[in-house]
Amino acid sequence: MPAQPAWFHRLAEILEELRSLDTPYLDRLFVQRLFRVQERRARQLMAGLPGIQVGNAVAVSRDGLLARLEETANGDRWQWEVKRRARVVEELDRTRRDLAARRVRIPSAPDTPDRLLQDLSSDIQLQPGALRIEFHGAEDLAAKLFELSQAMANDWPDFCRAVEKP
Repeated sequence: MPAQPAWFHRLAEILEELRSLDTPYLDRLFVQRLFRVQERRARQLMAGLPGIQVGNAVAVSRDGLLARLEETANGDRWQWEVKRRARVVEELDRTRRDLAARRVRIPSAPDTPDRLLQDLSSDIQLQPGALRIEFHGAEDLAAKLFELSQAMANDWPDFCRAVEKP
């Protein structure tokens, strides 16, 4: 798909402003400010629209521009762009959260990956139907949960017996 115009992501905002106007005609300077574009692009946007001559300048019909933009807003290109931008924002948010989580260093003993259920620290108490962990801060809790997860992975049958009621 070709690159979208720079103002494309602001289409809803532009439409809203156009709808709120009382004036029936718009000059090139207004179109430049509205779309935040240079003179050449404003002239391209105005091309083919009904208008009037005002001295040496041309003013285009607000209704004509509004109709063209509404047609664009209802088209596949704009709908695709709106969805694409939403996906990008969602992915950026997920990446930011993931990056923040990756920066956290969980302190653990060198033997933690080999830990068995019987080797758990005394701060982790496991009983049928109950788990109690004493911790001092988020990183300490993460370390204890990591220790527990390693013991579970290394000793699953004993873990099942420890947590399930007879």
